[in-house]
Amino acid sequence: MDDKDWQIIRLLRENSRLSNSEIGRILNVSEGTVRKRISRMLATGAIKKFTVVTGNEGVDAIILVRLESKKTKNVIEEIRKRFDEIYEYSGRVDLAVKINCSSLDELNSIVDSIRAIDGVRGTDTLIRLK
Repeated sequence: MDDKDWQIIRLLRENSRLSNSEIGRILNVSEGTVRKRISRMLATGAIKKFTVVTGNEGVDAIILVRLESKKTKNVIEEIRKRFDEIYEYSGRVDLAVKINCSSLDELNSIVDSIRAIDGVRGTDTLIRLK
């Protein structure tokens, strides 16, 4: 990665809604150059994903997940595909999945979808009150 790549990342961190054309104008390079650099950074893992961070609206929860030991790797891979914040633990709980959703109904659907994964023994859900 060179200085231009870092400048692109800085601009996207400041305003992720900037178009490739706008970034190009700011950095005095073409839109195609910006697009190629972003594609390369995605391919190499320098940029992992584009995401939206929501405010404190909705429901914040942590879903604690207990796994069958023989299926741990497969379950973790499946859950990582669906959720951004996952923490592995040793002890009574194997995973913690941090969730922000719009309603308790949506949270319930998410918990049900995790419970339906082959290899999940059970879950407990902690809902943030304040």
